[in-house]
Amino acid sequence: MRGLMIVLMMLGPGAALADEISGDWCGPDGRSLTIFGPTVVTPGGTEVPGRYSRHRYEFDTPAGEPGAGDTVVILQLSEEEVDVAFGSAAPVRWMRCRDVTS
Repeated sequence: MRGLMIVLMMLGPGAALADEISGDWCGPDGRSLTIFGPTVVTPGGTEVPGRYSRHRYEFDTPAGEPGAGDTVVILQLSEEEVDVAFGSAAPVRWMRCRDVTS
């Protein structure tokens, strides 16, 4: 038991946050969104509040964006993958965005 406690302390506070849905997500069609706690920046670039839990996020598409008024549901499948469903459309697999360097 003591060994486990030492390992957990060595991992530091960042390790506990590693499996949260917060972060940048990229779709296969080039769209992206950013979740930061109870706020999301939509694929259209609008910052809106949503309904947040550790592995699930929902928000309503704002006016002026495709699908305005539809609920978007994001379910985290793993550290690197989420399923994103826009309104009644079938979920699509999105991945964590990666920084691109030239």
